Amino acid sequence: MICVSEKRIEVPLITGAKYNKRFYKAGESIHILPTEIDALIKDGVIRRDDVPEFDEADVSLEEMKLPALKAYAKENNIDLGEASKKDEVLAVIQEAIHEAEKAKEDE
Repeated sequence: MICVSEKRIEVPLITGAKYNKRFYKAGESIHILPTEIDALIKDGVIRRDDVPEFDEADVSLEEMKLPALKAYAKENNIDLGEASKKDEVLAVIQEAIHEAEKAKEDE
């Protein structure tokens, strides 16, 4: 189930885990951001097969974690320069988007 208002996805846990400062038992469901899926699968907390379909375009830049922001920048040929922290990377990406939109308007 996708919680559209919060853009979170409900997934069942395959093992007990701590998430957002709360402990959950195996079989309980948690609501995660789409940007957290890969890390939780890698950690063995959820299964890819249990993740419902969702539209990645619904995830805002502000909700993305640093690795997802860096991947976004790479996919969109955005040079991050010296930016290494989430807020710095986010600012560079937002500026690049703003500049691209401005250039498009000037055409």
